[in-house]
Amino acid sequence: MSQINQIQEELRQIEGGRFQTLANQYLYRRYSLNNIIELGSQCGADKTTTGVPDMYSVEENGHYLFAAYTTSKSDIRDKLLNDAKDCLDKSKTSIDPQLIDRIVLCHTTPRLSPSIAAEVYAVDSRVEIIGPETIASDLDGKYPALAHAVLGVPLGKGSFISPDRFIERNSNARFRTDLSKPLVHRESELADLIESIEQNRAVVIQGRSGSGKTKIALDACLSFIEKHRWDFLILDSRYSANLDEDIELILSESENVIILADDANGNLSLEHLLGVCSENGKLKIVFTCRKMYWSELAARINACLRYKEIELAPLAAENIDTILETEYGIKNRALRGRIATIAKGNLRIAIMAATSIADGDFEAIREPYDLLKIYMDSALASYSIREKRIAEILAIYDYCDLVEDDPCYDELLRSGYDSAEIRDFASKLNDWEIVTTLTSADGVLAIRMEEQNLRDFLICRHFAKERNGSFADFILHTAGMPNPPYLKAAKSMAEVCGSESVNEYIRKECEKVWDGLKSRDARIADQFITAFHQFLPMQALVFASDRIEKSTSADVSEEILGTNSTSNGSVPLHISVSLMNSSEYSQIALELFVECIEKGTEQASQYKWACGSDGAFAYDFDSTGFDLEHNKLDALVQKYQQSHSRNIAACLIVLTSSYLSSRAQHVRQNGLTYTFNTLTYNFTSKLAELHAHCFRALSVLTETEFGKRVKSAFRQHFSFYGKEPEAEHAENMHSVLSRIEELFPKYISEDSTINLSCSLSINQIYETCAQNPPLSLEGFCQSTFDTLGLENSESPVGKEPRVSAEDLPLERLTEALGKLAEDYEISGKEWESGRAIAKVLLEIAKRIPDAASSIIARHIASSPSTIPIPYEALDHLAETIGRKILRNELGAVIDVSDHPALFDHLDLLAIKNGADKQELDEILARLDDGRTHLRLKDLEIVEPKHPGYILKYASRFSEHAHNDEVWRFFGNCGDEKRVSALGSYFESNPSPAVNLYCLALEGYPHFDYDLAFLRCLLRLENSMVDRFLEYASNLDYHQRHDLLRRVSSFWTDQDDHAWNLLKTLIDEALSEPLGRFEIAALFPVRDANALSSDIFWNRLEHLVRERIADANSLYRISWALSDCNDEARVRAITLILTLDKNGISINHLELRRSSMSGSPGKGFIPAELKEIEAIDSIATQLPAGVAYLKHREWLSKVRSSIESDIENEKWRLFHGRQ
Repeated sequence: MSQINQIQEELRQIEGGRFQTLANQYLYRRYSLNNIIELGSQCGADKTTTGVPDMYSVEENGHYLFAAYTTSKSDIRDKLLNDAKDCLDKSKTSIDPQLIDRIVLCHTTPRLSPSIAAEVYAVDSRVEIIGPETIASDLDGKYPALAHAVLGVPLGKGSFISPDRFIERNSNARFRTDLSKPLVHRESELADLIESIEQNRAVVIQGRSGSGKTKIALDACLSFIEKHRWDFLILDSRYSANLDEDIELILSESENVIILADDANGNLSLEHLLGVCSENGKLKIVFTCRKMYWSELAARINACLRYKEIELAPLAAENIDTILETEYGIKNRALRGRIATIAKGNLRIAIMAATSIADGDFEAIREPYDLLKIYMDSALASYSIREKRIAEILAIYDYCDLVEDDPCYDELLRSGYDSAEIRDFASKLNDWEIVTTLTSADGVLAIRMEEQNLRDFLICRHFAKERNGSFADFILHTAGMPNPPYLKAAKSMAEVCGSESVNEYIRKECEKVWDGLKSRDARIADQFITAFHQFLPMQALVFASDRIEKSTSADVSEEILGTNSTSNGSVPLHISVSLMNSSEYSQIALELFVECIEKGTEQASQYKWACGSDGAFAYDFDSTGFDLEHNKLDALVQKYQQSHSRNIAACLIVLTSSYLSSRAQHVRQNGLTYTFNTLTYNFTSKLAELHAHCFRALSVLTETEFGKRVKSAFRQHFSFYGKEPEAEHAENMHSVLSRIEELFPKYISEDSTINLSCSLSINQIYETCAQNPPLSLEGFCQSTFDTLGLENSESPVGKEPRVSAEDLPLERLTEALGKLAEDYEISGKEWESGRAIAKVLLEIAKRIPDAASSIIARHIASSPSTIPIPYEALDHLAETIGRKILRNELGAVIDVSDHPALFDHLDLLAIKNGADKQELDEILARLDDGRTHLRLKDLEIVEPKHPGYILKYASRFSEHAHNDEVWRFFGNCGDEKRVSALGSYFESNPSPAVNLYCLALEGYPHFDYDLAFLRCLLRLENSMVDRFLEYASNLDYHQRHDLLRRVSSFWTDQDDHAWNLLKTLIDEALSEPLGRFEIAALFPVRDANALSSDIFWNRLEHLVRERIADANSLYRISWALSDCNDEARVRAITLILTLDKNGISINHLELRRSSMSGSPGKGFIPAELKEIEAIDSIATQLPAGVAYLKHREWLSKVRSSIESDIENEKWRLFHGRQ
């Protein structure tokens, strides 16, 4: 029975009291009420009482919502009418009816008669009736948790559970601690977490194992739902075998649900869950995750949702001591102290030990493993020695398939176990919720370890403590596997059972295998040494050194400075950056780091990571002296002075940029655990010295090819918004500047506006700090001051009083013009200097129009071709001295071919002001240069007085055009006037327009994106079809595919000319051997409007009938439509099969999507389930009768094939194969 059917059945037999409880909560959610007052229910019981109404809610405006409920079946009409009238009866409610905004009548009578509904609605327009069909639909789609809580309807297949069930499950679990105990010593963290849940859709709580993540997350979510009346569901990673199905069933349409994903690092369907949460804005999700898995989880979450991260620090020993005394009754102070000290903040280990330990045992406790062992030995007491051994082997491999060549299964067989014994014990473990099992379609049993606490303990006991197996041998045995289990095992030992003895054991075992591993596949060696380099620092440095020595040198400086991406994929850089933080190996690692940079052996993004915010700062954020940072700067400067390496210079620039930002962000590796940290340093004298050191280091580059870049960095760092800096900012900047005053001449030398602006800023910083300005401005000429004033005339950041062009004498204006031209060539100043140039030239044109054209001509001729055209000045001169004179004077100095846009503007001025025949002939003559000059829109001005000029222009243009900007002639395809003009001006001779259109497509294929011009030309010229087909045939695959996709819009075009072109392309694709690769682009698979239009289906049916005897064509049509929405796809396949009574298309049609969306976590199961729904819909819609029996048989086979694929996908996901 489906979920909605179960809900309907429960509503059919629900009694009055329980229905009132359900309806109250249902309406609270449906209408997002702030409060509810129940008059018709006994408090704390599912029993009814007399009251009118049964429930009411007071809205913020003081108005009311009234609700009345009934489970009556026989007299439903009278009951609804009486309820509606009673709610409006002031004598029964004591409320003025005018204050009632809504009257909601909920009932359980199915199929309420329309006549009864109409009669009830007639009582008052505010009346709403909600029957069992609507309630069931909403409970199924939006509020499944409410259906579970009140009606007892199961939540899917068990992936999600209620908080009460979750607490009960943990309390009964052998290897978990009791969550029903109160949360103590976490008051501030709990408040922060609740606030984060309020403000964010996703929150992640990460911390060390046993720090209390689950408990605080549970309590925060319970507090949130108590305040907001949301539903609360919990996903425990151990019970997620059917999560994909449950997500679709429970969450896809739910409203106001908060989800707790406990131990999310173990969740295989995380992407599916995240995807639904990102699409459904009425969900919130809280994750808990162990710190050692945080880096991988963060990447998965960040791809789908923005989130707030909270790191839960371990509890202090004194807090654990208090908890053990008050909550667990341990009165022995020495015992409590011993446990609290050794637990190192791991509350779970402390509690587990405390519940099992005897007072006399505590002297034997020396490390966290001893605490865990006390509890685990007790929990495992009922297991036989052989069963414990099986559990250990399962723990170290994590997965086991009972099939030959599976590493774990082979290990079990070698240890003397047979298949029957393994299966029997796996069944027990599954019942005890320690493992999850899955049987494949061909009968292979798979086992996956779920209980993390037990797994961690068994791994540590197996290798480090009881030496039941050699970790070195395990590494060698599993190193070649995908996601090798030795890495997970090492993390468990290091974090959960970590101690000096365990770490020493790991180091020795790694030492044993390294010589053998480093000579194996590079991927295996890289993976191992990256993970264990802190255990084998000297070996790691030697390995990195050898890698650098054997690599080819390269200059990657431009790429380093040009890329924004970062990657921690370089083994030498990863090792050297990490080990620079080790006091013993820091100097060697730094030398290796510099050598790796100089040689350029790694990718630019990897150097960007090592020198960027991820790798620049020392890992110890508590160290404020920046010793390592200073050492890096000194080492790079020294190497640059020796070698002048461009790679060193580039990395020095990136490194100093990171230090000057004062922001560090990186993943810190501590043994085998990774920690994400982000920090912005407060400004101190030590940080000021680091910033000063950065500029001392960069000063060695000021006279090199990198000079512009480092000088720009200097200017930018000491700039500020407004006329003066804020006092605190000024003090900070002054503390840096005062340390590097001797370097000012290196950074500020030339007479330029940017240096003047910087000097003014620095002086202002000193003045704000009541210090004498350090920089003299005498080296800057008057024109520099004028230019700066002109450029800042409309800017709030100007450092000089604002200057207008009108206020300057002519001589100073012309001098400023030269400075502005210099500024225009400075990167970043093009816009402001270009705007100022235009103003200066306009002012010159106004003052001396007779000489202005010569000044403008010399200015443009001596400037880059990109210099802006001074349109306002030209327009003014055209009016004052005449456009022909202006053209002649400019043409005498400026080469037309160097500045065609200038003369295009002059042509346009002539056209707008009534060009004569000579000017029009000159405009035509300019077309001989092959460039694009004027647009069709411009030429329309000429056409009324000179009919046929557009056609003449287009003809000559089409004969000579040979550039990529022909498309500009046509203008915007979205401009209906331009499209209409094309039809009217070229009706008598469309050939020039056709030629230009094809040239325009070659230069810019997307200029006619909606193909409006093409539609017009198809109506004008029959040859346009052949010309278009010829053009399309010469495109590469991607360009052709894009063009055909746009042409597919002609499916619903009423114009037969457009449809005929599309039909020609379809016929070609159905006939050509390689046409199947193009056919999909010719169908509007992404256009929902087209797929719902009658004209599309009429044309598709005609196409199918034409090809009904050609199985290959029918296959291609079905394949083309395989990616459209399910409704259209089902309709199309049903159409083909219905017309194909003879069954020619059976075994040929593409019944499944050609592509499906999936993810590493959810796989393709949700998509494949929808495929089954589609197959079932096709079978349902096929005509009845014997003629279609073989069609249905084939559909059944395809359905079975999909079901088999789903089982295979479950198998793959079960094993974590992403």
